[in-house]
Amino acid sequence: MTIRLTEKEFNEQFQEADEEIQRDPSDKLDVTQRFDTRISHGQSRFIWLREGLGLEIDIHQLRDCLRVNCPKRVINGIRLGFWLSGQGQELFALNSNEALSPCITGKYRVTGYGLLPQIRGDYLDTRSYSFLAVHFRPSVLYAFVPAMDGKLPKSLQHLVKSSSEEAYVRSGDIQPMMATVLEQILHCPYLGTIKRAYLESKAIELVALVLDHEVTIQQGEVKRGALKPEQLERIHYAKEILLRDMGNPPSLAELAQQVGLNDFMLRQGFRQAFGTTVFGQLQTYRLDIAKQLLSEQDMSVSEVAQQVGYTSMSYFSRAFKKKIGIGPKAYQKACR
Repeated sequence: MTIRLTEKEFNEQFQEADEEIQRDPSDKLDVTQRFDTRISHGQSRFIWLREGLGLEIDIHQLRDCLRVNCPKRVINGIRLGFWLSGQGQELFALNSNEALSPCITGKYRVTGYGLLPQIRGDYLDTRSYSFLAVHFRPSVLYAFVPAMDGKLPKSLQHLVKSSSEEAYVRSGDIQPMMATVLEQILHCPYLGTIKRAYLESKAIELVALVLDHEVTIQQGEVKRGALKPEQLERIHYAKEILLRDMGNPPSLAELAQQVGLNDFMLRQGFRQAFGTTVFGQLQTYRLDIAKQLLSEQDMSVSEVAQQVGYTSMSYFSRAFKKKIGIGPKAYQKACR
């Protein structure tokens, strides 16, 4: 069965959350709402950080598949949305054609200021959805412009259209540096004023990381399709081999030989396919498994470190804190 709602009906189903699930009761600009349990179990949180800048964090589990129909409308800000878990898709009725945009784990989307087309969203996963978004007005973007005339550089002007122009929409893969900042936002250890300063800095850091990639794309430095299908298949096979044995991974030369590529092509292929280095991919995977073990298993920190292939506890603790924002012991304690 699929639940079908209009955008208005979806937005009206939220209810005031109970006091015990409010993340920071002292902050009136940090608001948590509950989903209607007939639709989903979970909460939606919005934190106004300053004028024109806010964070949205949704963590919920649908009762059934959900379809939301959104009419054409003008959006008054720019949104960077990141899917951390869950699976779905959104169909944009663009002027030129229809565009299907994935809403799946590991993807993000940039939506610019302007006229947003009619959208049909199909959310297909009845497991947990986790979504985080940064909302900001064009004024926040203009505040960083160094030019005397106050104009955005050409490589960013497409993000701010007039209300009669079709808004810019692009999807991409969450890069490792973005994933680190997202984890730090989700596990913010502070409250009150310090929390707001911390989250504002992390929201701006996310904006900078996405805009850096946006500029690269606009300047044509990202060459889509540069890898041949056979090479891409070998790169993905290399990733499987690399992650198969976290405790004893092959060297770069051994991995390249096993998949039939030279070292240079393997390194370049990983950057193009996954946005990271070969062993950056391994470390991200190790730390993701470590996070899961610390939250779900009755294991000591040293046992977890050994399980995911770290021989040095101090190196494991530093790497974990850099990615998650807090140390492994503190993270384990927070999960219990």
